[in-house]
Amino acid sequence: MNGPALDELYRLRPSLFGRVLAADLTRLATAEKAVAFFLASVTSYLEADGAWLYPARSAAEVALPRPLIHGPAELYDERLAGAFCAEERPEVPRSTLLAPLRAHGRRLGVLGLARAAGEFDLGAGRVLNKLVPILGADLARRDDEQLARVLDRIREKIIAQLRPRDLAYQILDGLAQLVHYDHSAALFLFDPQAKVMRLDAEKVAWTKAKSGFIGLELAAPEALVASLAEPPAIKILTPSSAEDALAALFQPYERYSQGRGIPPVSATLYAPLWVGTELLGLLKIAAFARAPFDARDASIVERFLPAAEVALANVQANLRLEDRAVEAESRAGLVTLARAVAHDVNQAVGTILLLADQARADLADGRGDPVQLAMDLEEILEKASLCRRIFGNMLRVGTERLGAGPVDLNRLVEELVPLFSAQVGGRPIELSFALAESLPVVRASRPHLERILWNLVTNAIEALAGRSGRIEVATERDGEAAVRLAVADNGPGIEAEILNKVQEPFFTTKPNGHGLGLSICRSLAWQLGGSLHLDSTPGEGTRAEVRLPVVAAENAP
Repeated sequence: MNGPALDELYRLRPSLFGRVLAADLTRLATAEKAVAFFLASVTSYLEADGAWLYPARSAAEVALPRPLIHGPAELYDERLAGAFCAEERPEVPRSTLLAPLRAHGRRLGVLGLARAAGEFDLGAGRVLNKLVPILGADLARRDDEQLARVLDRIREKIIAQLRPRDLAYQILDGLAQLVHYDHSAALFLFDPQAKVMRLDAEKVAWTKAKSGFIGLELAAPEALVASLAEPPAIKILTPSSAEDALAALFQPYERYSQGRGIPPVSATLYAPLWVGTELLGLLKIAAFARAPFDARDASIVERFLPAAEVALANVQANLRLEDRAVEAESRAGLVTLARAVAHDVNQAVGTILLLADQARADLADGRGDPVQLAMDLEEILEKASLCRRIFGNMLRVGTERLGAGPVDLNRLVEELVPLFSAQVGGRPIELSFALAESLPVVRASRPHLERILWNLVTNAIEALAGRSGRIEVATERDGEAAVRLAVADNGPGIEAEILNKVQEPFFTTKPNGHGLGLSICRSLAWQLGGSLHLDSTPGEGTRAEVRLPVVAAENAP
Protein backbone atom coordinates (compact mmCIF):
# COMPACT_ATOMS: atom_id res chain seq x y z
CA MET A 1 0.00 0.00 0.00
CA ASN A 2 1.55 3.34 -1.03
CA GLY A 3 1.74 6.60 0.91
CA PRO A 4 -1.20 8.44 -0.70
CA ALA A 5 -3.52 5.47 -0.19
CA LEU A 6 -2.59 5.34 3.48
CA ASP A 7 -3.34 9.06 3.71
CA GLU A 8 -6.88 8.59 2.43
CA LEU A 9 -7.70 5.57 4.60
CA TYR A 10 -6.21 6.52 7.93
CA ARG A 11 -6.11 10.31 8.15
CA LEU A 12 -8.40 10.34 11.19
CA ARG A 13 -6.76 7.35 12.88
CA PRO A 14 -2.98 7.98 13.20
CA SER A 15 -2.44 4.98 15.51
CA LEU A 16 -3.92 2.63 12.90
CA PHE A 17 -1.93 4.42 10.21
CA GLY A 18 1.20 3.72 12.24
CA ARG A 19 0.41 0.01 12.63
CA VAL A 20 -0.18 -0.48 8.91
CA LEU A 21 2.92 1.58 8.09
CA ALA A 22 5.02 -0.62 10.41
CA ALA A 23 3.70 -3.77 8.72
CA ASP A 24 4.47 -2.38 5.26
CA LEU A 25 8.02 -1.48 6.29
CA THR A 26 8.78 -5.10 7.20
CA ARG A 27 8.05 -6.18 3.63
CA LEU A 28 10.72 -3.94 2.12
CA ALA A 29 14.08 -5.50 1.31
CA THR A 30 16.54 -2.80 2.39
CA ALA A 31 16.85 -0.06 4.98
CA GLU A 32 17.12 2.56 2.24
CA LYS A 33 13.85 1.40 0.63
CA ALA A 34 12.18 1.42 4.04
CA VAL A 35 13.27 5.02 4.68
CA ALA A 36 12.13 6.12 1.20
CA PHE A 37 8.73 4.50 1.72
CA PHE A 38 8.40 6.08 5.17
CA LEU A 39 9.24 9.56 3.81
CA ALA A 40 6.69 9.25 1.02
CA SER A 41 4.01 8.01 3.41
CA VAL A 42 4.39 10.70 6.07
CA THR A 43 4.73 13.40 3.41
CA SER A 44 1.31 12.50 2.10
CA TYR A 45 -0.24 11.82 5.51
CA LEU A 46 0.79 15.18 6.97
CA GLU A 47 0.22 17.08 3.71
CA ALA A 48 3.82 18.15 3.30
CA ASP A 49 5.52 18.95 0.03
CA GLY A 50 8.76 17.15 0.79
CA ALA A 51 10.65 15.15 3.39
CA TRP A 52 14.22 14.11 4.14
CA LEU A 53 16.36 12.08 6.48
CA TYR A 54 19.62 13.67 7.56
CA PRO A 55 21.90 10.86 8.92
CA ALA A 56 24.09 11.17 11.96
CA ARG A 57 27.56 9.57 11.99
CA SER A 58 26.28 6.32 13.49
CA ALA A 59 23.66 5.91 10.74
CA ALA A 60 26.22 4.24 8.46
CA GLU A 61 25.86 1.16 10.65
CA VAL A 62 22.29 0.67 9.42
CA ALA A 63 23.06 1.38 5.75
CA LEU A 64 22.12 5.09 5.83
CA PRO A 65 25.41 6.71 4.80
CA ARG A 66 23.86 9.71 2.96
CA PRO A 67 20.86 12.03 3.16
CA LEU A 68 17.65 10.67 1.61
CA ILE A 69 15.26 13.21 0.10
CA HIS A 70 11.64 12.84 -1.02
CA GLY A 71 10.21 15.70 -3.04
CA PRO A 72 11.85 18.94 -4.22
CA ALA A 73 15.53 19.12 -3.25
CA GLU A 74 15.26 22.87 -2.53
CA LEU A 75 13.06 22.11 0.48
CA TYR A 76 15.94 20.18 2.11
CA ASP A 77 17.68 22.47 4.61
CA GLU A 78 20.95 20.68 5.40
CA ARG A 79 22.24 23.43 7.69
CA LEU A 80 19.10 23.38 9.82
CA ALA A 81 19.03 19.56 9.94
CA GLY A 82 22.72 19.38 10.91
CA ALA A 83 22.30 21.91 13.70
CA PHE A 84 19.24 20.08 15.03
CA CYS A 85 21.07 16.74 14.85
CA ALA A 86 23.95 18.28 16.84
CA GLU A 87 21.41 19.39 19.46
CA GLU A 88 22.23 23.06 18.96
CA ARG A 89 18.53 24.05 19.37
CA PRO A 90 18.20 26.04 16.13
CA GLU A 91 15.10 28.11 15.42
CA VAL A 92 12.78 25.99 13.26
CA PRO A 93 10.30 27.76 10.95
CA ARG A 94 6.62 26.79 11.19
CA SER A 95 6.82 25.47 7.60
CA THR A 96 9.21 22.74 8.74
CA LEU A 97 8.85 19.80 11.13
CA LEU A 98 11.90 18.05 12.61
CA ALA A 99 12.02 14.90 14.71
CA PRO A 100 15.01 12.86 15.94
CA LEU A 101 15.36 9.30 14.62
CA ARG A 102 16.78 6.79 17.12
CA ALA A 103 17.56 3.07 17.16
CA HIS A 104 19.17 1.06 19.94
CA GLY A 105 19.29 4.25 22.00
CA ARG A 106 21.45 5.99 19.41
CA ARG A 107 20.52 9.05 17.41
CA LEU A 108 20.62 7.93 13.77
CA GLY A 109 19.68 11.31 12.38
CA VAL A 110 16.90 13.84 11.90
CA LEU A 111 13.74 13.38 9.87
CA GLY A 112 12.27 16.55 8.42
CA LEU A 113 9.04 17.56 6.64
CA ALA A 114 8.59 20.85 4.79
CA ARG A 115 5.89 22.81 2.99
CA ALA A 116 6.70 25.14 0.12
CA ALA A 117 4.01 27.49 1.35
CA GLY A 118 1.99 27.55 4.55
CA GLU A 119 2.62 26.34 8.04
CA PHE A 120 2.04 23.09 9.93
CA ASP A 121 -0.36 23.14 12.84
CA LEU A 122 0.85 22.13 16.29
CA GLY A 123 -0.72 18.68 16.15
CA ALA A 124 1.32 17.72 13.07
CA GLY A 125 4.54 17.87 15.06
CA ARG A 126 3.16 15.55 17.76
CA VAL A 127 2.00 13.05 15.10
CA LEU A 128 5.43 13.06 13.43
CA ASN A 129 7.13 12.41 16.76
CA LYS A 130 4.85 9.39 17.25
CA LEU A 131 5.48 8.02 13.76
CA VAL A 132 9.29 8.39 13.61
CA PRO A 133 9.89 5.71 16.32
CA ILE A 134 8.16 3.22 13.97
CA LEU A 135 10.96 3.78 11.45
CA GLY A 136 13.54 3.62 14.25
CA ALA A 137 12.20 0.25 15.41
CA ASP A 138 12.28 -1.10 11.85
CA LEU A 139 15.88 0.04 11.38
CA ALA A 140 16.85 -1.48 14.75
CA ARG A 141 15.30 -4.78 13.69
CA ARG A 142 17.22 -4.72 10.42
CA ASP A 143 20.41 -3.89 12.27
CA ASP A 144 19.91 -6.86 14.63
CA GLU A 145 19.25 -9.23 11.73
CA GLN A 146 22.29 -7.98 9.84
CA LEU A 147 24.40 -8.28 12.98
CA ALA A 148 23.31 -11.91 13.44
CA ARG A 149 24.22 -12.70 9.82
CA VAL A 150 27.60 -11.00 10.11
CA LEU A 151 28.34 -12.74 13.40
CA ASP A 152 27.51 -16.15 11.94
CA ARG A 153 29.70 -15.49 8.91
CA ILE A 154 32.61 -14.26 11.01
CA ARG A 155 32.34 -17.17 13.44
CA GLU A 156 32.53 -19.64 10.55
CA LYS A 157 35.60 -17.93 9.14
CA ILE A 158 37.59 -17.57 12.35
CA ILE A 159 36.76 -20.99 13.77
CA ALA A 160 37.82 -22.61 10.48
CA GLN A 161 41.05 -20.61 10.43
CA LEU A 162 44.23 -22.54 11.21
CA ARG A 163 46.94 -20.03 10.33
CA PRO A 164 47.72 -17.87 13.39
CA ARG A 165 48.38 -14.57 11.63
CA ASP A 166 45.38 -15.00 9.33
CA LEU A 167 43.20 -15.73 12.36
CA ALA A 168 44.36 -12.54 14.08
CA TYR A 169 43.41 -10.41 11.09
CA GLN A 170 40.14 -12.28 10.58
CA ILE A 171 39.25 -11.24 14.13
CA LEU A 172 40.14 -7.60 13.44
CA ASP A 173 38.27 -7.60 10.11
CA GLY A 174 35.24 -9.06 11.87
CA LEU A 175 35.29 -6.26 14.42
CA ALA A 176 35.43 -3.71 11.59
CA GLN A 177 32.16 -5.12 10.23
CA LEU A 178 30.55 -5.19 13.68
CA VAL A 179 31.48 -1.89 15.34
CA HIS A 180 32.77 0.13 12.35
CA TYR A 181 35.89 1.46 14.05
CA ASP A 182 37.54 4.22 12.01
CA HIS A 183 40.92 4.52 13.74
CA SER A 184 42.48 1.13 14.42
CA ALA A 185 42.11 -2.25 16.08
CA ALA A 186 44.87 -4.34 17.61
CA LEU A 187 45.26 -7.82 19.07
CA PHE A 188 47.71 -8.12 21.96
CA LEU A 189 48.65 -11.62 23.11
CA PHE A 190 49.52 -12.14 26.76
CA ASP A 191 52.79 -13.86 27.65
CA PRO A 192 52.36 -15.11 31.24
CA GLN A 193 56.04 -15.99 31.59
CA ALA A 194 57.38 -12.58 30.56
CA LYS A 195 54.27 -10.77 31.94
CA VAL A 196 53.91 -8.66 28.81
CA MET A 197 51.24 -7.88 26.25
CA ARG A 198 52.77 -8.41 22.80
CA LEU A 199 51.21 -6.76 19.73
CA ASP A 200 50.44 -9.62 17.34
CA ALA A 201 48.28 -7.86 14.74
CA GLU A 202 47.02 -4.35 14.06
CA LYS A 203 44.57 -3.10 11.45
CA VAL A 204 44.78 0.63 10.74
CA ALA A 205 41.45 1.88 9.40
CA TRP A 206 42.28 5.51 8.64
CA THR A 207 45.18 4.75 6.29
CA LYS A 208 46.35 1.87 4.12
CA ALA A 209 49.87 2.02 5.56
CA LYS A 210 51.16 -1.03 7.40
CA SER A 211 51.37 -1.01 11.17
CA GLY A 212 54.80 -0.12 12.47
CA PHE A 213 54.22 -1.54 15.95
CA ILE A 214 54.00 -5.34 15.41
CA GLY A 215 56.04 -7.10 18.08
CA LEU A 216 55.84 -4.18 20.53
CA GLU A 217 55.80 -5.45 24.13
CA LEU A 218 54.07 -3.68 27.01
CA ALA A 219 54.57 -4.66 30.63
CA ALA A 220 51.44 -6.27 32.09
CA PRO A 221 51.81 -6.59 35.88
CA GLU A 222 49.67 -8.98 37.89
CA ALA A 223 47.48 -6.17 39.19
CA LEU A 224 46.50 -5.23 35.66
CA VAL A 225 45.74 -8.84 34.72
CA ALA A 226 43.58 -9.16 37.82
CA SER A 227 41.70 -5.97 36.92
CA LEU A 228 40.80 -7.43 33.53
CA ALA A 229 38.83 -10.15 35.30
CA GLU A 230 36.71 -7.58 37.13
CA PRO A 231 33.36 -6.41 35.71
CA PRO A 232 32.59 -4.89 33.38
CA ALA A 233 34.49 -7.28 31.13
CA ILE A 234 34.53 -4.78 28.28
CA LYS A 235 35.77 -1.32 29.13
CA ILE A 236 35.30 1.90 27.16
CA LEU A 237 37.77 4.70 27.86
CA THR A 238 38.10 8.27 26.63
CA PRO A 239 41.15 10.56 26.78
CA SER A 240 39.91 11.76 30.16
CA SER A 241 40.37 8.24 31.61
CA ALA A 242 44.14 8.73 32.00
CA GLU A 243 44.24 7.29 35.51
CA ASP A 244 42.78 3.96 34.45
CA ALA A 245 45.15 0.95 34.67
CA LEU A 246 44.49 0.05 31.03
CA ALA A 247 45.24 3.59 29.91
CA ALA A 248 48.47 3.41 31.90
CA LEU A 249 49.39 0.11 30.21
CA PHE A 250 49.10 1.66 26.76
CA GLN A 251 50.83 4.96 27.54
CA PRO A 252 54.12 3.73 25.98
CA TYR A 253 52.18 2.68 22.89
CA GLU A 254 50.50 6.08 22.66
CA ARG A 255 53.81 7.91 23.19
CA TYR A 256 55.43 5.83 20.47
CA SER A 257 52.73 6.87 18.01
CA GLN A 258 52.89 10.60 18.78
CA GLY A 259 54.26 12.83 16.05
CA ARG A 260 53.74 10.24 13.30
CA GLY A 261 50.69 11.78 11.71
CA ILE A 262 48.35 9.45 13.58
CA PRO A 263 45.02 11.12 14.40
CA PRO A 264 44.01 11.42 18.06
CA VAL A 265 41.73 8.80 19.56
CA SER A 266 38.30 9.90 20.81
CA ALA A 267 37.38 6.61 22.51
CA THR A 268 38.91 3.18 23.03
CA LEU A 269 37.18 -0.13 23.67
CA TYR A 270 39.16 -2.85 25.47
CA ALA A 271 38.01 -6.48 25.47
CA PRO A 272 40.03 -9.17 27.28
CA LEU A 273 40.13 -12.66 25.79
CA TRP A 274 39.80 -15.51 28.30
CA VAL A 275 39.58 -19.28 28.23
CA GLY A 276 38.48 -20.27 31.70
CA THR A 277 40.84 -18.46 34.05
CA GLU A 278 43.62 -18.18 31.45
CA LEU A 279 44.12 -14.77 29.88
CA LEU A 280 44.88 -15.12 26.17
CA GLY A 281 45.19 -11.48 25.27
CA LEU A 282 43.43 -8.18 24.78
CA LEU A 283 41.57 -6.50 21.93
CA LYS A 284 42.06 -2.74 21.64
CA ILE A 285 39.63 -0.92 19.32
CA ALA A 286 39.95 2.83 18.74
CA ALA A 287 37.71 5.50 17.20
CA PHE A 288 38.41 9.08 16.21
CA ALA A 289 35.72 10.51 13.86
CA ARG A 290 32.79 8.19 14.39
CA ALA A 291 30.52 8.51 17.41
CA PRO A 292 32.30 7.34 20.59
CA PHE A 293 31.80 3.71 21.53
CA ASP A 294 28.78 3.03 23.71
CA ALA A 295 26.92 0.19 25.42
CA ARG A 296 25.60 -1.04 22.08
CA ASP A 297 29.17 -1.49 20.77
CA ALA A 298 30.15 -3.28 23.97
CA SER A 299 27.23 -5.71 23.68
CA ILE A 300 28.10 -6.47 20.04
CA VAL A 301 31.75 -7.19 20.90
CA GLU A 302 30.64 -9.31 23.85
CA ARG A 303 28.60 -11.51 21.49
CA PHE A 304 31.62 -11.85 19.22
CA LEU A 305 34.21 -12.73 21.89
CA PRO A 306 33.37 -16.41 22.56
CA ALA A 307 34.09 -17.47 18.97
CA ALA A 308 37.31 -15.43 18.90
CA GLU A 309 38.44 -16.89 22.22
CA VAL A 310 37.78 -20.50 21.17
CA ALA A 311 39.54 -20.05 17.82
CA LEU A 312 42.53 -18.33 19.40
CA ALA A 313 42.84 -20.96 22.12
CA ASN A 314 42.69 -23.73 19.53
CA VAL A 315 45.39 -22.13 17.43
CA GLN A 316 47.67 -21.63 20.43
CA ALA A 317 47.13 -25.23 21.51
CA ASN A 318 47.98 -26.41 18.00
CA LEU A 319 51.12 -24.28 17.99
CA ARG A 320 52.24 -25.77 21.31
CA LEU A 321 51.66 -29.27 19.94
CA GLU A 322 53.53 -28.42 16.77
CA ASP A 323 56.42 -26.92 18.76
CA ARG A 324 56.71 -30.17 20.69
CA ALA A 325 56.43 -32.12 17.44
CA VAL A 326 59.20 -29.99 15.90
CA GLU A 327 61.44 -30.69 18.89
CA ALA A 328 60.76 -34.44 18.71
CA GLU A 329 61.16 -34.42 14.94
CA SER A 330 64.49 -32.62 15.29
CA ARG A 331 65.80 -35.23 17.69
CA ALA A 332 64.58 -38.05 15.46
CA GLY A 333 65.99 -36.23 12.44
CA LEU A 334 69.45 -36.15 13.97
CA VAL A 335 69.32 -39.93 14.41
CA THR A 336 68.22 -40.34 10.80
CA LEU A 337 70.89 -37.88 9.70
CA ALA A 338 73.60 -39.77 11.60
CA ARG A 339 72.59 -42.99 9.91
CA ALA A 340 72.51 -41.33 6.51
CA VAL A 341 76.04 -39.91 6.78
CA ALA A 342 77.57 -42.92 8.52
CA HIS A 343 78.29 -44.65 5.21
CA ASP A 344 80.12 -41.64 3.72
CA VAL A 345 82.03 -40.97 6.91
CA ASN A 346 83.05 -44.63 7.24
CA GLN A 347 84.29 -44.64 3.66
CA ALA A 348 86.26 -41.43 4.18
CA VAL A 349 87.78 -42.62 7.46
CA GLY A 350 88.58 -46.01 5.89
CA THR A 351 90.44 -44.28 3.05
CA ILE A 352 92.33 -42.10 5.54
CA LEU A 353 93.39 -45.11 7.64
CA LEU A 354 94.44 -47.13 4.59
CA LEU A 355 96.59 -44.37 3.13
CA ALA A 356 98.10 -43.45 6.50
CA ASP A 357 99.03 -47.08 7.21
CA GLN A 358 100.55 -47.44 3.73
CA ALA A 359 102.57 -44.22 4.14
CA ARG A 360 103.83 -45.32 7.57
CA ALA A 361 104.88 -48.73 6.20
CA ASP A 362 106.67 -47.15 3.24
CA LEU A 363 108.55 -44.75 5.50
CA ALA A 364 109.50 -47.58 7.89
CA ASP A 365 110.93 -49.63 5.01
CA GLY A 366 112.74 -46.68 3.52
CA ARG A 367 110.66 -46.94 0.35
CA GLY A 368 108.91 -43.59 0.66
CA ASP A 369 108.28 -41.86 -2.70
CA PRO A 370 107.87 -38.10 -2.08
CA VAL A 371 105.53 -37.69 -5.06
CA GLN A 372 103.31 -40.63 -4.05
CA LEU A 373 103.41 -39.53 -0.40
CA ALA A 374 102.28 -36.03 -1.38
CA MET A 375 99.40 -37.53 -3.40
CA ASP A 376 98.37 -39.75 -0.46
CA LEU A 377 98.49 -36.81 1.95
CA GLU A 378 96.35 -34.73 -0.43
CA GLU A 379 93.77 -37.55 -0.48
CA ILE A 380 93.88 -37.80 3.32
CA LEU A 381 93.33 -34.05 3.66
CA GLU A 382 90.42 -34.15 1.19
CA LYS A 383 88.69 -37.00 3.05
CA ALA A 384 89.32 -35.34 6.42
CA SER A 385 87.84 -32.08 5.10
CA LEU A 386 84.78 -33.99 3.89
CA CYS A 387 84.29 -35.44 7.39
CA ARG A 388 84.71 -32.00 8.89
CA ARG A 389 82.08 -30.51 6.56
CA ILE A 390 79.63 -33.31 7.29
CA PHE A 391 79.99 -33.05 11.06
CA GLY A 392 79.99 -29.25 10.95
CA ASN A 393 76.72 -29.22 9.03
CA MET A 394 75.25 -31.80 11.40
CA LEU A 395 76.06 -29.48 14.28
CA ARG A 396 74.37 -26.59 12.46
CA VAL A 397 71.24 -28.65 11.93
CA GLY A 398 71.21 -29.93 15.49
CA THR A 399 72.05 -26.72 17.31
CA GLU A 400 69.12 -24.45 18.20
CA ARG A 401 69.85 -20.78 17.59
CA LEU A 402 67.32 -18.18 18.56
CA GLY A 403 66.63 -15.08 16.56
CA ALA A 404 65.32 -14.32 13.12
CA GLY A 405 68.08 -13.97 10.56
CA PRO A 406 69.08 -12.49 8.34
CA VAL A 407 69.84 -15.75 6.52
CA ASP A 408 71.53 -16.22 3.15
CA LEU A 409 69.25 -18.87 1.63
CA ASN A 410 71.67 -19.92 -1.12
CA ARG A 411 74.50 -20.38 1.35
CA LEU A 412 72.29 -22.47 3.62
CA VAL A 413 71.41 -24.77 0.69
CA GLU A 414 75.07 -25.10 -0.30
CA GLU A 415 76.09 -26.00 3.25
CA LEU A 416 73.53 -28.80 3.35
CA VAL A 417 74.58 -30.33 0.01
CA PRO A 418 76.98 -32.88 1.59
CA LEU A 419 74.21 -34.03 3.93
CA PHE A 420 71.75 -34.41 1.08
CA SER A 421 74.33 -36.36 -0.93
CA ALA A 422 74.99 -38.62 2.04
CA GLN A 423 71.25 -39.14 2.52
CA VAL A 424 70.82 -40.18 -1.11
CA GLY A 425 73.68 -42.65 -0.63
CA GLY A 426 73.86 -45.27 -3.35
CA ARG A 427 70.34 -44.68 -4.67
CA PRO A 428 69.99 -43.91 -8.40
CA ILE A 429 68.84 -40.36 -7.66
CA GLU A 430 70.26 -37.27 -9.33
CA LEU A 431 70.51 -34.19 -7.08
CA SER A 432 70.61 -30.82 -8.84
CA PHE A 433 70.63 -27.25 -7.57
CA ALA A 434 69.39 -24.12 -9.37
CA LEU A 435 70.20 -21.16 -7.13
CA ALA A 436 69.31 -17.67 -8.29
CA GLU A 437 72.10 -15.10 -8.32
CA SER A 438 72.01 -11.98 -6.13
CA LEU A 439 69.27 -13.42 -3.94
CA PRO A 440 68.39 -11.10 -1.03
CA VAL A 441 68.71 -12.41 2.50
CA VAL A 442 65.57 -13.51 4.33
CA ARG A 443 64.46 -12.66 7.86
CA ALA A 444 64.13 -16.12 9.34
CA SER A 445 65.29 -18.56 11.98
CA ARG A 446 68.10 -20.63 10.47
CA PRO A 447 67.18 -23.84 12.38
CA HIS A 448 63.61 -23.53 11.11
CA LEU A 449 64.79 -23.07 7.53
CA GLU A 450 67.13 -26.05 7.86
CA ARG A 451 64.27 -28.17 9.21
CA ILE A 452 61.97 -27.13 6.33
CA LEU A 453 64.59 -27.87 3.67
CA TRP A 454 65.65 -31.15 5.26
CA ASN A 455 62.04 -32.37 5.52
CA LEU A 456 61.20 -31.42 1.92
CA VAL A 457 64.29 -33.13 0.50
CA THR A 458 63.64 -36.18 2.70
CA ASN A 459 60.07 -36.37 1.39
CA ALA A 460 61.34 -36.18 -2.20
CA ILE A 461 63.89 -38.97 -1.59
CA GLU A 462 61.22 -41.15 0.01
CA ALA A 463 58.86 -40.46 -2.91
CA LEU A 464 61.52 -41.91 -5.25
CA ALA A 465 62.05 -45.03 -3.13
CA GLY A 466 62.86 -48.06 -5.27
CA ARG A 467 63.19 -46.10 -8.51
CA SER A 468 65.63 -43.82 -10.29
CA GLY A 469 64.75 -40.17 -10.42
CA ARG A 470 65.71 -36.55 -10.11
CA ILE A 471 65.41 -33.99 -7.30
CA GLU A 472 65.99 -30.29 -7.85
CA VAL A 473 66.42 -27.67 -5.15
CA ALA A 474 65.88 -24.16 -6.49
CA THR A 475 65.76 -20.58 -5.23
CA GLU A 476 64.38 -17.53 -7.02
CA ARG A 477 63.06 -14.02 -6.50
CA ASP A 478 59.34 -13.45 -6.00
CA GLY A 479 58.89 -9.75 -6.60
CA GLU A 480 60.62 -7.24 -4.36
CA ALA A 481 59.40 -8.51 -1.02
CA ALA A 482 59.91 -12.28 -1.11
CA VAL A 483 61.93 -15.23 -2.38
CA ARG A 484 60.93 -18.80 -3.16
CA LEU A 485 62.62 -22.02 -2.12
CA ALA A 486 61.42 -25.03 -4.12
CA VAL A 487 62.09 -28.77 -3.93
CA ALA A 488 60.80 -30.73 -6.94
CA ASP A 489 60.95 -34.44 -7.80
CA ASN A 490 59.79 -36.56 -10.73
CA GLY A 491 58.29 -39.24 -8.50
CA PRO A 492 54.80 -40.76 -8.57
CA GLY A 493 53.09 -37.53 -7.49
CA ILE A 494 50.09 -37.10 -5.20
CA GLU A 495 46.46 -37.75 -6.08
CA ALA A 496 44.31 -34.61 -6.25
CA GLU A 497 41.86 -35.83 -3.61
CA ILE A 498 44.55 -36.06 -0.92
CA LEU A 499 46.77 -33.14 -1.97
CA ASN A 500 45.07 -30.78 0.49
CA LYS A 501 45.25 -33.34 3.29
CA VAL A 502 48.97 -34.14 3.23
CA GLN A 503 49.85 -30.91 5.07
CA GLU A 504 47.52 -31.70 7.96
CA PRO A 505 49.02 -33.16 11.16
CA PHE A 506 49.14 -36.98 11.40
CA PHE A 507 47.91 -37.56 7.84
CA THR A 508 50.27 -39.92 6.01
CA THR A 509 50.25 -42.36 3.10
CA LYS A 510 53.48 -44.05 4.21
CA PRO A 511 53.27 -47.40 6.05
CA ASN A 512 55.62 -46.23 8.80
CA GLY A 513 55.02 -42.50 8.52
CA HIS A 514 53.86 -40.24 11.34
CA GLY A 515 52.29 -37.49 9.21
CA LEU A 516 54.18 -34.59 10.78
CA GLY A 517 56.81 -33.70 8.16
CA LEU A 518 54.78 -31.42 5.88
CA SER A 519 52.64 -30.18 8.77
CA ILE A 520 55.79 -29.01 10.53
CA CYS A 521 57.08 -27.39 7.34
CA ARG A 522 53.80 -25.50 6.93
CA SER A 523 53.79 -24.37 10.57
CA LEU A 524 57.42 -23.23 10.45
CA ALA A 525 56.84 -21.38 7.18
CA TRP A 526 53.90 -19.55 8.79
CA GLN A 527 56.00 -18.66 11.83
CA LEU A 528 58.61 -17.17 9.48
CA GLY A 529 55.92 -15.00 7.88
CA GLY A 530 55.81 -17.11 4.73
CA SER A 531 53.75 -19.90 3.22
CA LEU A 532 54.05 -23.44 1.87
CA HIS A 533 52.40 -24.51 -1.39
CA LEU A 534 52.28 -27.99 -2.95
CA ASP A 535 51.73 -28.69 -6.64
CA SER A 536 51.60 -32.30 -7.81
CA THR A 537 50.62 -34.26 -10.89
CA PRO A 538 50.13 -38.03 -10.54
CA GLY A 539 52.76 -39.86 -12.58
CA GLU A 540 54.89 -36.73 -13.11
CA GLY A 541 56.07 -35.58 -9.69
CA THR A 542 55.64 -33.06 -6.90
CA ARG A 543 56.89 -29.53 -6.29
CA ALA A 544 56.93 -28.05 -2.78
CA GLU A 545 57.42 -24.29 -2.70
CA VAL A 546 58.12 -22.12 0.33
CA ARG A 547 57.65 -18.37 0.03
CA LEU A 548 59.69 -16.28 2.49
CA PRO A 549 59.81 -12.52 3.15
CA VAL A 550 63.11 -10.76 2.51
CA VAL A 551 64.90 -8.34 4.81
CA ALA A 552 64.12 -4.74 3.90
CA ALA A 553 66.99 -3.11 2.02
CA GLU A 554 67.63 -0.60 4.78
CA ASN A 555 67.95 -3.43 7.31
CA ALA A 556 70.03 -5.81 5.21
CA PRO A 557 73.58 -6.48 6.42
